[in-house]
This record gives sequence, structure tokens and C-alpha cells, in this order.
Amino acid sequence: MNRLRGKTTELFGIDLRSLAAFRIGAACVLLLDLWYRGQEITAYFTDVGVLPRMDRINILESGDEFGFRHTWSLHLLSGEYWAQLGLMLLAAMFASWLLLGYRTRLAAVASWVLLMSIDSRNPVLLNSGDVLLRSMLLWSLFLPLGARWSIDAAYAGKTEQFPTRVISMASIAMLLQLCMMYWFSTIFKMKSLDDMPSPWMRDYSAVYYALNCDAFASRIGLWLRQFPMVMQLLTGFSLWLEVVGPLLAFSPWLTKWFRSGVVGIFIVFHIGLGLCLTIGLFPAICIVGWLVFLPSEFWDVIATRARNATAPLSYSAEQANERHDASRRFITGLATLVKLVADAIPPRVRTRVRGWFARPETPYIRRRWYVEMGIVCLLVYVVLWNVREINFKYWESRVMSRHWNAPARIFGLDQNWSMFAPLPRTEDGWLVMEGTLRDGTIVNLWDFDKPLPWSKPLLVSATYHTQRWRKYLDNITTEPYAAYRIPFCEWLARRWNEEHATGEKGREVYRVELSHRIELTPPPGKPIPDPETRVLWTMYFE
Repeated sequence: MNRLRGKTTELFGIDLRSLAAFRIGAACVLLLDLWYRGQEITAYFTDVGVLPRMDRINILESGDEFGFRHTWSLHLLSGEYWAQLGLMLLAAMFASWLLLGYRTRLAAVASWVLLMSIDSRNPVLLNSGDVLLRSMLLWSLFLPLGARWSIDAAYAGKTEQFPTRVISMASIAMLLQLCMMYWFSTIFKMKSLDDMPSPWMRDYSAVYYALNCDAFASRIGLWLRQFPMVMQLLTGFSLWLEVVGPLLAFSPWLTKWFRSGVVGIFIVFHIGLGLCLTIGLFPAICIVGWLVFLPSEFWDVIATRARNATAPLSYSAEQANERHDASRRFITGLATLVKLVADAIPPRVRTRVRGWFARPETPYIRRRWYVEMGIVCLLVYVVLWNVREINFKYWESRVMSRHWNAPARIFGLDQNWSMFAPLPRTEDGWLVMEGTLRDGTIVNLWDFDKPLPWSKPLLVSATYHTQRWRKYLDNITTEPYAAYRIPFCEWLARRWNEEHATGEKGREVYRVELSHRIELTPPPGKPIPDPETRVLWTMYFE
């Protein structure tokens, strides 16, 4: 019985050091994400941006059949720049606390709430990495994230005896969440198209189609697609890795070896993916997710090597005295500065601040049966949701009705892993944002100082200012996102007028035409046809 319990803990438990590594990695990703989004606060999140609050509410919630009215966002409380900036700074503060392991539970909950909020404010910007991050962060809220490598653990000292590994329904859910992404993505890739096998299975040409999607392809991706055999090998490798890799991670035999190998392979896989395709933080999020699979033995080896590498070195007494004197001068000067600042603060405020920062937070979270049952229900719900997404029309009446969508919208667990599946896009292209001024001048409303890109750019993926912009502009070319074209065209005109009109009526935008230059990807070995033009939207301004 003890052997079975030990193997169960090894398979479904998480080492506290792996959990700490996940915490640190997730915090770094959150800070990076905030940095990238923060560069376009006005465009993404304010009422003078591409999606004012009323447009967002009307588009998502008018005639809502899929539960979008249950989404929530603190960022919808105000459309002003200062409010959005304040919320992002608050999110950065809590992400920094999470990184350091200070008040870890509070930091984790607040980070998840603010991540949910900013995701919901403008969902057109999101990709699968955002869904994975907020899902894994949700499961981690029920685990002792601050039990290792944290300020909380340092405060706690030896008053709390932590186990090496923690096992609970939350640890099981967290491990399975990452695996579900790969498994359900594989199911999508294996689906037939018009009774024909998908290119993932038929001729292993899926990577060819993915790299020929110029909106995603990087310079390395462009170089790689000149090797047909390599792309076929990568297609087969990617498909079977997503099936076999997560299964081997739960192997009851040689678990530590399989897990270490699988984690290493997936890290290399996602680094390669990020080098070939411009998909933002998705590879980094997946790598962070795999950290929870690292076995205890991995950290034991690292700790042993670190102790050996930091063995004491001999040096002269004179060097020691010099370092001691320099350290003493620095600490004395710093203490004097701190005392001056502290004396300027009223004693009552000083006492309260000291109490806030000195109060430790117990890292260990005790398991409660009702919490465990709640996580079980939520995990079953997520599995059923993913099953339904495979074929919504078929499974809705058999597995889960759309009327049960509310929990997924509330907790951010609405998932769909049909990434580049069952067929990577064969219709690619780029946008032409043409503006006509009142004096008849035709201008480029995206890159003001450049001509309109009617000819194909040398590197299409580089024409998007950020990955978020690529996702947004890519989405609005499709019919499900057609309603978002109107506020986007209004934003294009408004941005030009603010920067160039300066009160001159003739320099104001009179007409905006949003065109999609479409380039079809032919089967391997066939010539690429000339691009075609499809006008997505034309708008006139009085």
C-alpha cells in the first residue's frame, strides 16, 4: 500500500521546487505580457482605441447564445488612459510579489483576477497561450506556490515542516491541463476534411502550410520552408510528440527519467517553434507549464552540483579586510539614508507599514474536502468542454449544452486547442489600410510614412508592430470578427486626424477602406498564384 501511495504521489504530485519554478516563470511571463500590452494601452483598452467599451459590450453580448455576458472585466469600469495604466501597474506590482514569493497567495489570486480582467477587456487580442496561462494559474491558486524559494518561506523558517511533494486534486488538474492542450490539439489534427485525411496524417505537409502562412513565419521559418523533406519530418515529429510525450510523463516505470527527458524535449520543441513562427509568448508559457513536471531527483542533482560549485575558496586576510570595510561603509550609509526617510514618516503610519510588510504568510495550504470536490467538478467540466469543442454540433446535445457555458466564462476556462488544425490556413495575406483625405490625398493609415503595401512585403510578419497587433488584424479579416472592423476603421481615422490634421479640414480623413490582399497557399510543389484583393470594409466620415 505504501508503495502504491508513493507511486501515486510521484505521478500526480508536484515537487515544491518545481512549483516554485512555475511561480517564478509565470510571474516573469506576466510582467513581460504587461510590458508588451502597456506599449499600446490607448489603442487596446481605452474608449479612443480600437474597441471602445460600448462596442465591446454590444458586439459580445448582443444576441448572446454562448454565455459571453458572463465574462467580467475590471478594465470595463473606465475607458480612460489613467485607469487602464493604474490597473496595469497594479498587476505589475502583484506579479512582482508573485516573483519574489511575497504574500504569495494574495499575489497569485490578484494576478489571476487582473489577468482575467485584461483578457476579457479585448478578447480579439488573445491566443491559445493566454488561455493556457490563466487556466494553469487558476489551478495553482490551490497549491502552496510560496513553500520554496520565497520571502514567505524565509519568514516561516522552520515553524512549518513542508513535504517534498504536494499531491491534491489541484496538482492533478494542473498536470492534466497542460496535457489536455496537446491531446485535444492532436485530435483536431487527426480530423478528416471532406472524408480525406488532414495534411497532418495524409502527406505530412502541415508544417509546410504553417510556414507558408506569412503572417506567422519568421526569417528562420522562411528559410526552413525551402526544405520539403525537413518539413515533412517536423510534421510527423510534432504530431507524435504531442501524443506520446504527455503519456510518457505519466509512465509508472522510470518516471523520473521519462519526465526529465520529456520536459527537455518539449522545451527544445517550443524554443524551435518560437524561432520559426511569431506567436508571441506562447512558447514561453508552454515551457513554464512544463516546469511542474520536473521530478524531485532533478532538483536534488542541481542542489548537489550547486553546493559543490560554491565550495569556499581561500583568499588573503588583506582581501577579506578590504571587502569587509567596503561592505560596512555601504551598509552604514544605507542605514543612515533609511533612518532619515523613516524619521520623516509619522510613527503611527510607520507602525502600520511595518506590520504589513513584516507579517508572514503561511505558504502551506491544507486540503479541505469541499475544495477538493469543487476542483474535481471543475476538472470534469473542463474535460467535457474540450470533448464538445472537437465537434460542437455533434457533442452539444450529447455532452454539454451551451447553456452550461457560464462557469467557463466566469473562470476563464473556455478552451479550444484547434491550433493549426485540422488544416493550417491555406489563405494568407496582409492588410492595406487606405485613407482618403478631404483634399483628395491618399495615405497609408497604418504606417504613415510608408506607401500603401499593395505589393507583398519582404517579411509580412514584421509589418505588425507587435504580436498582439498581428492577432488582432488577423482576426478581423475573418467573418466571425467582422463586427470589429467598424471601430477599427474609426480608430484609424481618429489616430490620423490627431497626429496630422491639426485643425486643417482638408487634412482630415474622409474615407477609410480596409482591404485584404489574399495569397493562397498551393499544395507542395505547385506555383504560388498572384495575390487577390478583397475589400473588407469601407467607411465615410462627414
